[in-house]
Amino acid sequence: MLAALGTGVGLTVIVQLLMPPALIHAYGVKRYGEWLVLAGTVSYLSSLNFGITTYASNQLTMLCKRGDLVEYKKLQATTLAMLLCVMAFGAAVVSIAVFLPLTRIFHLTLVPPREASWMAFLLGMYAMLNVFAGYYNNLFIVVQRSHTGRVWSMVLSLASSLSVVTLAAFRLPFSLVAAGQLAAGVVVTVLTVADLKRRMGSLPLGIAGADWATAKTALVPSGMFAMILTQQFLLFQAPVIMLNWILGPETVVLFSICRTVLSTARQLLQTITTAIAPEITFSFAERNMKKLLDIFHYSEKVVFAVIPVANLGALLASPLLLTLWLHKPNLFNPYVYGMMALISGAMSMRDHKQFFQFATNTHKRLALIVFFGNILMIAVSIPFTMEFGLYGFMGVWLLSELSQMGLIYHENKKLFHHDPSINFFPVIKLMLVMFLSLPLCIGLVTVTQHRSLMASGLTAAGGTMLLAIESYFVFGLKSVWRQFRMRARGAVAQA
Repeated sequence: MLAALGTGVGLTVIVQLLMPPALIHAYGVKRYGEWLVLAGTVSYLSSLNFGITTYASNQLTMLCKRGDLVEYKKLQATTLAMLLCVMAFGAAVVSIAVFLPLTRIFHLTLVPPREASWMAFLLGMYAMLNVFAGYYNNLFIVVQRSHTGRVWSMVLSLASSLSVVTLAAFRLPFSLVAAGQLAAGVVVTVLTVADLKRRMGSLPLGIAGADWATAKTALVPSGMFAMILTQQFLLFQAPVIMLNWILGPETVVLFSICRTVLSTARQLLQTITTAIAPEITFSFAERNMKKLLDIFHYSEKVVFAVIPVANLGALLASPLLLTLWLHKPNLFNPYVYGMMALISGAMSMRDHKQFFQFATNTHKRLALIVFFGNILMIAVSIPFTMEFGLYGFMGVWLLSELSQMGLIYHENKKLFHHDPSINFFPVIKLMLVMFLSLPLCIGLVTVTQHRSLMASGLTAAGGTMLLAIESYFVFGLKSVWRQFRMRARGAVAQA
């Protein structure tokens, strides 16, 4: 699972590094900013599954583990039927986009109105395809092949993104680029479903046996997952729209490039957390709380140790990356990137903690925390953005992430029946490491950003190495390494 996720992150990073320069070269900075606004808005439709996919994969895995195949068949058929209804609704919604004045709604000046409408429609249909593909990708966990589902998800993303880069090289209209992305996605999804059907054996994959009683039972927890999944829009698409309205497309590009660079660190950390998610579900299904508690503590040490290394290391490497990648070193602002490193670190903490609620279907209060917390964050950030610009928005975002993380940590304690070994001490250590190390990192990149590429590279490598040594001792990775060696010896002896 870790290998599949690591490969996926690597390919995602490569695609993220290819997309901005390809689109900027083909269409220019301002028109690329308008692509981001339209694509970001429509991509929210991918969360229209109302959390059905996540709830179904978790619950079906637990039912299969416990041998309850009667309930399994009913739930699988019902959740797929619910998903198809949602997709039909979504397709109807995106069809309306063809008739809407999107250029006026989003303050777009460079994309022709007709092109914007068709682009939104095609990207909306691609979002519906992602909903369908996501359901089947997640079902690989039932047959303990989560990594295979991740590989297919990776192939879908890679094929679609490469089609965008290829078509953009010919400077085709945005609508044709979106059509190519959709076509690539359809081909990969057909292959995914065929592979899953082969691996599932006698387990069903269709809608035969769906019933309304099961749908009503699944609706509430699925809706709660939907509230959690809306954070993708509230944290990634809504800010782009707001910043475009208030500060203009140039700021959108600066913000998006900064977020893309720092997102590589967060994706690395998500890989670790996502890799253990199936084990969280399996342990909870078996009611093995001791094993679940071990997963909590050991994964916390590893994730918290990597957070400063990944995020502050990405900050140190940013001037070099922007010079080699976009040939635009002027897009680097040490204070914007420094704040984004703190935000990314706080998000990584929250991501790790919320997975224990997420993977066990104990997510009701989690949904309320992230949904209303992010709506409040967007509302509060508007006046701060108008007054203090991009720094105002990022400051509110950071405070929101830290507050949500604290509340979710409390939910973790309740999941483990308030086990005394779970406390805030690791969080406090991590916050101190981040806040104390950040000024030193900003000082280093400020001194070296206008010097040679060699100086920037050596600074990034040396600083990251020092952060790694610091984290190793502060977060006690020696005990994790000792436990790993003991288990490795046991596995070899058993073999």
